[in-house]
Amino acid sequence: MGRLCIYPQEAARLLRLSERQAQRLFKTIREELNKKKHQAITVKEFSEYKGLDEAEVQLALDALCK
Repeated sequence: MGRLCIYPQEAARLLRLSERQAQRLFKTIREELNKKKHQAITVKEFSEYKGLDEAEVQLALDALCK
C-alpha cells in the first residue's frame, strides 16, 4: 500500500511548481472539497483534482522519498 497523504512540498516537486504555488493549489483543493485548513489532502483527492492516475502519483511519490 502506498502513501495516504500528500503535502504541498511534494506536489511542488512532482508538478514543478514553486512551493507557494503548491500551497495555493492545496488551498483551492480544500475549498473545492469543503475541507478545513488543518485537514490533510489525500493522494486520491489530489490525483482526482489534477486528473492524474493515482497509481502513477504514488510511484512518483515513492521515487521522491528515496
